Amino acid sequence: MRLKDIAALVGGVLTGGPEAEATRCASLGNAGPDSIVFMEDAKFIEQLGPRRPAAAIVPATVRLDGINTIGVKSPAAAFAILLDALHPTARPPAGIHPSAAVHPDAKLGSGCHVGAHARIGAEARLGDNVAVHHSASIGENVQIGDGCVIHPNVTIYPNAVIGKRAIIHAGAVIGADGFKYLVGERGRRVKVNHIGRVRIGDDVEIGANSCIDRAMLDETVIGDGVKIDNLVQIGHNCVIGEHTVIAAGCGIAGSVVIGKYVTIGGLVGMADHVTIADNTFIAGKTGVTGDIGPGIFGGGYAMPINEWRRAEVAYRRGAETLRRLSALEKKGD
Repeated sequence: MRLKDIAALVGGVLTGGPEAEATRCASLGNAGPDSIVFMEDAKFIEQLGPRRPAAAIVPATVRLDGINTIGVKSPAAAFAILLDALHPTARPPAGIHPSAAVHPDAKLGSGCHVGAHARIGAEARLGDNVAVHHSASIGENVQIGDGCVIHPNVTIYPNAVIGKRAIIHAGAVIGADGFKYLVGERGRRVKVNHIGRVRIGDDVEIGANSCIDRAMLDETVIGDGVKIDNLVQIGHNCVIGEHTVIAAGCGIAGSVVIGKYVTIGGLVGMADHVTIADNTFIAGKTGVTGDIGPGIFGGGYAMPINEWRRAEVAYRRGAETLRRLSALEKKGD
């Protein structure tokens, strides 16, 4: 792609040769004459390898000697556009593999791909251009919107509803039973049946080996634009608001309500029935045992981030403080 076309695509200002071409995106250390890179500051030029790239995407105020530049407001965002343009994700061809099991009562839209050993249950409804990769299992009465990608070994239990353009990565499980048991005779655990479902909105991405449990009676809801990392557990009856981001390793217990535009760091644990307000940020490894937000929170028991930092400092100085107190007590004696 010519640099003048790249500049037009990302809305940037080109300084240098408009007819030069870039065919790939590259990291600073692996750049070459056919590549384009990005940097948020001119100081990162030190990380360039011995070969110079065709161009660098940089902040609008930056100029680099000897390198074509495209100045933009946000180099990272512009580079993301180029990743899609120069390295588009290949979609598998339309068709049903001979080894796939598609129930005769299932309905598939135009352009769908069903891979080897995949299963589509009775009354399932797939929109146009849905890709179901090999060994995925789509249960009975599942609804999947246009343009979704279901990666290998995903399991979607019956009755789940998934919006348009969702991406569900390998090994994820959507709609398994919620974790709820009652104490019966002699302390034995009695399983509570779950007859609800999972509803997932448009443009949602769910990471590998993450699990979203179906509701006991109604719906577990994942709002539009939610992004869930790998190895995340979301319990039954939860409601996750639009455009919330959940990093890897989080455990969210049942009936949690999370607002819109919430950011949740890795390894956060949440107790059941808590509510997280819109626009809340929760630092990694935080334990949430009660309602919080909006604001920034962290700590073993979630508290405002500045309080947590002061508490951490006080904790680390604990031994020193005790020694000083002991010395003062001895002087008093």
